[in-house]
Amino acid sequence: MKVGVGLWTGQGQDYRDVVPVAVAAEAAGFDSFWVTEHHGLPDGYLPSPLTVLAALAPVTSRITLGTGLVLAPLHHPLRLAEDAAVVDLLSGGRLVLGLGLGYAEHEYRAFGVDPRTRGSRLEALVGALRQAWTGEEFSCAALGLDRVRVTPTPAHDIPIWLGGYAETAVVRAGRIADGHLVGRGVPHIVETASDQLGAPRTDFTRAVNVTCVLDAPGGAAASARSAFAAQQQVYESIQAGRAVYAGLVGDPSGAGLSLGSIDAYVQVAGSADDVVAGLREVLRGLAGWPDVHLVLRLLFPEPPEVQVERLATFGREILPRLRSTTEEETP
Repeated sequence: MKVGVGLWTGQGQDYRDVVPVAVAAEAAGFDSFWVTEHHGLPDGYLPSPLTVLAALAPVTSRITLGTGLVLAPLHHPLRLAEDAAVVDLLSGGRLVLGLGLGYAEHEYRAFGVDPRTRGSRLEALVGALRQAWTGEEFSCAALGLDRVRVTPTPAHDIPIWLGGYAETAVVRAGRIADGHLVGRGVPHIVETASDQLGAPRTDFTRAVNVTCVLDAPGGAAASARSAFAAQQQVYESIQAGRAVYAGLVGDPSGAGLSLGSIDAYVQVAGSADDVVAGLREVLRGLAGWPDVHLVLRLLFPEPPEVQVERLATFGREILPRLRSTTEEETP
């Protein structure tokens, strides 16, 4: 079991602030640091996740750097393969490339990509990336690539995780990817994905995002709730009326928070005891899977010093207890 932290979105923030936040995450003992992607949002949402990870590679030494997710069909496959290889080299082999489809019509329109082709493009892309990273010449007619080559090659075999909620997306992840990442890891969504993926496998990672608020000193709980509420309203403003979460979550109204209070979106909250207990419950929902990666959603659009203190607090109060419990329960 590994524990990462995310998702850094850059909303309303100085992008340079990501450096001390990522350094603090590594110092606190987290195993991974995650960034994500959207385009054309008025609050400055991060459009270039691999660029940010390239900046974090030389200032960190141990922590895995992950994209959760790159909106894969919007990217030229050759450029994506090259950029991922460069980040992996800069980090000494610490990249996990999470890919997804997205849902915002304006993003597909802006990049001139037909959203009806997104599933087939993602399917072809996974195979093309693996071919590209061998350094050998290859072709992929489905993506318009003819006798191309990517050099230099990555520092390691870059794991590809796929996100998604629809059965087609989950089954695709189980069939062609190295892992599946759930962005909203509430129990019924995790359970549904487990049913669709089938029997646990040793060569496959189950990754789950869990939104946490620590109601204790160092958790900055009021700031977290306020910033998360503003962030969630941005998400719902572009989700309204679209096929999001494959029907596993209600369609947002587009006016305010569809679930009312932001607490309805927080999966684990309370004292340190409550947070540890809540995360243990998430892990129990993944019992049997040998490779589990929790991504604690702790980073919201807040001043960096608030985020740094929260990370340090989780490193002291939550991570050691969570890991010791997991080790004790491992047969």
